[in-house]
Amino acid sequence: MKWINQSLFRRLLISYLFIFILGFGIIGIVISTSSKDYLTDQKRQEMLQQAGSINGAIYHSEVVTPEVLLTIEQLGEFSNSNIWLFDDSGQIVATSSRQDIFVGEPISDDLLKEIMDGQNRIQVMDIEGEERPMLSVIVPWGSNEQIHGGIILHSPIAGINSTIRNIREIVQWAIIGGLIIVTILVSYLSWSISKPLKKVEEATNEIALGNYSKRVEHDNQFSDEISELIKSFNRMAEKLNTIENERGTLEKRRNDFIANISHELRTPLTAMKGFLEALQDGLVKDTESQQKYYAIMYRETEYLNHLVNDLMDLIKLERQDISLDLYCVHLQEIIRKVALNLQPSIESRNNDIIIDAPDNIPPVIGDSIRLEQIFKNIIHNANKFTENGSITIKLEEHCKDNVCVKISDNGIGIPSYDVKRIWERFFKVDRVRQKKERGTGLGLAIVKELVQLHHGEITVESELGVGTTFTIFFPTQRKKGYE
Repeated sequence: MKWINQSLFRRLLISYLFIFILGFGIIGIVISTSSKDYLTDQKRQEMLQQAGSINGAIYHSEVVTPEVLLTIEQLGEFSNSNIWLFDDSGQIVATSSRQDIFVGEPISDDLLKEIMDGQNRIQVMDIEGEERPMLSVIVPWGSNEQIHGGIILHSPIAGINSTIRNIREIVQWAIIGGLIIVTILVSYLSWSISKPLKKVEEATNEIALGNYSKRVEHDNQFSDEISELIKSFNRMAEKLNTIENERGTLEKRRNDFIANISHELRTPLTAMKGFLEALQDGLVKDTESQQKYYAIMYRETEYLNHLVNDLMDLIKLERQDISLDLYCVHLQEIIRKVALNLQPSIESRNNDIIIDAPDNIPPVIGDSIRLEQIFKNIIHNANKFTENGSITIKLEEHCKDNVCVKISDNGIGIPSYDVKRIWERFFKVDRVRQKKERGTGLGLAIVKELVQLHHGEITVESELGVGTTFTIFFPTQRKKGYE
């Protein structure tokens, strides 16, 4: 049975053929049996009527006369039957055939008694000299008042058997034709099922080899189980492809992160190592040069500390491990505080800072320390890429219960192809300028995470050589539902 289970076509074919043959076999047997019973019953009724007609023609004669012999001969030829007459003693006295070998032969006593009692009998008899079995009908000869004997009407049942054989042949040919049709239908059905399943198998093997873009084509106009299976498979493949793409993106980001952090750490560590070796080997002997080296190493240490702090903040923000200490905050106060702290750095680059913060601006719900971090990073970036210019900070109440903060500068600007990338970790717009103005490349990534953590939104507009404007929207107290 193993060879059957190896093919869907074989299983379907064997199953359908078994059901078809079993069903048609039962139907054939039922039809054959019913037809045989029906035809036999019809034949019995016909022979009873013929026997009654024969008795009607000779019942007035008590003995066999030439007229009686002629009558039964004619009736025998007309009905294609053999007619026997027997008297009340049970002796056969006449036959419709000219062969009188049965004349004088006795019949059984029980048959004689049954006929003399006025009853009819129907039975199948094997007659000497006849190769075919005969259906015999025996009726009384005479009237109800006086029975002279009996009439035996013999008729071959070969006609009935021939009819039954014809019916069986018809059923057999119907089965053969049905088998051909069933084989064709099963072949088509198997093909219609196995073909899409074969495609699914091939696509599965492709996906197993890493080709997540493989899909199974199907006709969308059908909605049967196979089509639903293919649709589900394609959805699964699409999901796997998305997961693989995301994994590739994450892997690239991880590699870029490792490369960037390695670069950011190697540069200051290499400088510090060189200065320490010079000091350790006694190459720098005057105090002024030593203090200069110490100052450089201190700045490098501060840079590394700042890099590690920014990196830890960004990781916590991305993991949502930072919780905000929320309460009503007036952004005017925070902006003025940040501007005051950065004032020396701004003035060192001959920049001016302009603050337009009306007192009627409603408060927002936020964490003042994190809000300071947001504004400090943006203003620091604006100052870093602006020289002999100005930085403008404007607050206004925006529609839909938002406070809008715009921080603009007239610095060098950002190239249009880099605007979308400024939120990436370790991305730095002006690589050449980094030699003069160093940064970790994490500030704006942290800013975006913090703004989103405050349920806000930040956008940027920039034109190279003209300047940059950062716009931040914070929900107000009314929108957040606080009194």
